[in-house]
Amino acid sequence: MSSARYSSTPARGRRVLARATEADMKTKPDWAGDDMLSKLVDAAIGNELLYEKIMKPMARQTLINTAEKNGIAWRDEAAKLEANKAIYETYNALKNDAIDYPEYYLKPFHAYAEGNLCWLAAFEAKSATYSMALRVWPKDRITAEEAQQRLRDSYTDMVRAHRTKYNAEGEVEPKKILDIGCSVGMSTRYLSDAFPTAEITGLDLSPYMLAVASACDAGEPGSERRTWVHGKGEDTKFADDTFDVVSLAFVIHECPEYATANLMKEAYRILKPGGTFVMTDNNPASPVIQKLPPALFTLMKSTEPHSNEYYTIDVQQMLRAAGFENVCQEQTDPRHRTVCGSKNSVLKR
Repeated sequence: MSSARYSSTPARGRRVLARATEADMKTKPDWAGDDMLSKLVDAAIGNELLYEKIMKPMARQTLINTAEKNGIAWRDEAAKLEANKAIYETYNALKNDAIDYPEYYLKPFHAYAEGNLCWLAAFEAKSATYSMALRVWPKDRITAEEAQQRLRDSYTDMVRAHRTKYNAEGEVEPKKILDIGCSVGMSTRYLSDAFPTAEITGLDLSPYMLAVASACDAGEPGSERRTWVHGKGEDTKFADDTFDVVSLAFVIHECPEYATANLMKEAYRILKPGGTFVMTDNNPASPVIQKLPPALFTLMKSTEPHSNEYYTIDVQQMLRAAGFENVCQEQTDPRHRTVCGSKNSVLKR
């Protein structure tokens, strides 16, 4: 696994990477996996009284207070969305009643008892995502919008670079993109902006998230190219060889290992020959992630039920096992990595 430290320069595409040797690196934080520290944290989280009365409310309050301190109108934004009648109408139109939700998805993610399957999670998702981006560059004097743009540019730049180098058909600009686990559509819209000729489908298991994504997207620039689908990433129902790019942005850390493997297999099936798989998520080898203070990593683990599996799996090897070629990983900011792979492609140069 390679590692790099990311320069905070805001210029798009300018990344100054100081490579570290393999011997200097830890591949994961001590608070994840089978380490003693991890087991102690898990034991605390497993105490129902401690979790329900202290950890869960503390995690939620910490998220809200930190966001609002940084200028993100968390509660105001949630109230505005809650009052938007179009969202509820969109929910009824999009919801697929035939979906059988997998067990791993029915966990209390992000301090919500119903996880992603509730209105509050959907109304607060955008604010939480903006707050997450600001935490990447805590010392930089940038707005939430600027942090989000920087975060997404590093991701879409790597997609374009990978397609430029490895796409067997010679087509850098994708025509069809699938954004799996699109939540309230932020990743979908950034992909849409980065690839302005592509048709993009945002797919998510939460009809609540999708209702917010679709209703808020209505009438926005490029919305005619964006479609929203309530479905499973492991069983999308799309035909073989449909998409040029399949994207999973901040999805895999919410999945157990078997679900991640199934997502990769499905992505391979629906990608066209020469197509690109891309995922971005927390980097287990990031010094920032590994050195989180005990209070923060305990609160974070308490809201992410599948953390232990995510931080210990070998994503690159799993992609190769699913059939992908040209698998590569880059630390695209101080906290996150982006991993790409291609289907049945050849090196162009």
